[in-house]
Amino acid sequence: MIKGWVPFQISPFALGSLSLLFFWIGSVSCYGERPEVHVSPVPLRLPVDHANDIRFSHISTAEGLSQIRVMNMVQDDAGFMWFGTLYGLNRFDGYTFKVFLHERGNPNSLSGVDVESLFKDRDGVLWIGCEQAVDRFDPKTENFTHFPVPKVKQISQDRDGFLWFSTDRGLYQLDQKTGRLRLYAHDPNDPDSLPDNHVVSAAEDKAGRFWVGEPYGMYELDRKNGHVKLSIPLHTASRDLSFYEDRLGEFWILYGTGNGLAKFDREKNILTYYSFHGGDISSTGYSGVASMLEDRHGTLWLAKQESGLMRFDRDHNRFVNYTHTPGNAYGLAQDSVTALLEDRDGSIWVSLPGNGLQRFSPVPLPFQALSSKEGEHGAGCFYEDSHGNLWIGTSVALYRIDPSGNRTEFAGVNVGTPLDVLSIVEDHTGFIWAGTSNNGLFRLDPKNGKWTRYQHKENDPSSLSNNVVYRLLVDHDGTLWAATWDGLDRFDAQADRFTTFKADSHSREQICRRGFRRGRSTSAEIGGPASV
Repeated sequence: MIKGWVPFQISPFALGSLSLLFFWIGSVSCYGERPEVHVSPVPLRLPVDHANDIRFSHISTAEGLSQIRVMNMVQDDAGFMWFGTLYGLNRFDGYTFKVFLHERGNPNSLSGVDVESLFKDRDGVLWIGCEQAVDRFDPKTENFTHFPVPKVKQISQDRDGFLWFSTDRGLYQLDQKTGRLRLYAHDPNDPDSLPDNHVVSAAEDKAGRFWVGEPYGMYELDRKNGHVKLSIPLHTASRDLSFYEDRLGEFWILYGTGNGLAKFDREKNILTYYSFHGGDISSTGYSGVASMLEDRHGTLWLAKQESGLMRFDRDHNRFVNYTHTPGNAYGLAQDSVTALLEDRDGSIWVSLPGNGLQRFSPVPLPFQALSSKEGEHGAGCFYEDSHGNLWIGTSVALYRIDPSGNRTEFAGVNVGTPLDVLSIVEDHTGFIWAGTSNNGLFRLDPKNGKWTRYQHKENDPSSLSNNVVYRLLVDHDGTLWAATWDGLDRFDAQADRFTTFKADSHSREQICRRGFRRGRSTSAEIGGPASV
C-alpha cells in the first residue's frame, strides 16, 4: 500500500526542474506467504580444462588509457568504445583515446573522477555513474547533465523506458520523460520491503520480472508497491551479485564469493550451485564470477576474479579455463578479470583491475604452433611443392606438412648449424633448395634427408656469389637461379658450379633484390632497385 510521496532534497548542483521523490511503502503486505525456493543439495561440479588457443592483444596507459583499472565498458551507436576507470571516462576510436575528467568550475564536465558504472540506453544515450552523481552525456556538445544520485553501482533500463540506479542507499527509478526519481528502500516496519538498502544490481529479465541483487540474495520486486515477491538466498554475503539471462532462457546468478555461479529454474524455483573446484561453495573468499557474456556464436564467457577467463563448452558440458602464463606476451595479462564486452566486430574485450584492457577473437585461429624450439623466431617463407606438400622455412629447420597434415622436420646440415631460410624452391629432380640469410644455399634430398651446402668462396668465381640468398627460381629448362646480395647466380647441376650475372661487374648492386619470375617462354622478369 502506498502511503504517499515525500519530497527528497536535491543536491545544489542538480539541474533544472528535476524532482526527487521517496517511494514509501506501507506496512500492509499484499502477498502473504512467498513461494519457497529450493536449493539443490549437491553443487553441479563440471570438469575444467585449461587451454591457450586464444591470442590476446593488450591496451594500457602506454596507448593512452588514463588509468590501468578499468571497471566497466560499453560501445556506443557510433562505434566508439567507452571505458570507465578510477581516473576518468575514456573514449577510444580504435586509434587514440580521449579522456573526460571533472573540471573544477565547469558544471558541464564529468561530475567526478571515479567512474563506477557505465550504461547505454535503448536510445543510444550514454549514462555514467560517478561518486557525486549520475551523468548523461550529450555527444554533440560533449557536455554532461547531472542527476543527484551518487555512487551508482549499476545502471539498467526496463521495457517501459525507466532507468534503474543501484546504490548503497536503495534502488532509484528515473522517469526520463518527467525527470522524476523514485527511491525503493528498506522499511523496517514492512517485512515485504527490500531487506537491505545496499543494492548492488537491479534489472528486468526477458519475461518482464524485475530482480534486485543485494549482499544476501536475489529478490524479485513488485515495482508497483515495492514488495518482494520471491527471495533467492545465498549461502554467504557477497559484495557483488547480479544475474545474466542467455538466449536459451537460462537464468544465471553471479556472485563474488566462493565459486560464484548458480543457475535458477524460474518455473520450478530450484537453485543449483556450480563448482569449479573442490572448494566450499560458501567460502567468503573474493574469488567468484564478476561478469558473464554470451557472444554472437552462443558461447558463454565468465570473468573470474581470481582464476582468469572461462568458456562454457555446452557440447561437452565442461568449462575451458584461460589463465595468466608468465612470459606469454599474447596470453591473459592477469588472472583477475572484472568485465567483458563484445563489440560490433565480434571481438571480446576484457577489463583487468591492474593491467588495463585486452581484446581477443572468440573464434580461435585455425593454427597450431609449428615448433617450440629455443631460438626459433617465426617462419621466413612458405612453399608448396609438386606433391601438394607445404614447406616452411624457419631459423633452425625446414618443415614439411603433407596434405594429410603430417609434419616432418629437416634440421640443418649439422646440429646447431643455423638456416635462417628466406626462400624455398623445388627443382625438376625433386630436390628442395633453401636460400638463407648469410648462411648460403642448401639442397635437401627429401627422400633421405641428406643436405648439401653451397657457400661463397672468396677466390672462387664459380662459387655462390654471396651467402645471402634472397630469391630462388627454377626456369622452364630446369635451371636453378639464385638472387644473392652480390648478383644473380645460375647453377650448372652437371658441373656443380655457379655463373654470376651483374649489372656492373665492379658493383655490388642487387639486380634482383625484389624477386624474379619465369616468363612465357625462355625469358625471365627480374625486379631490381632501378627497373623490372
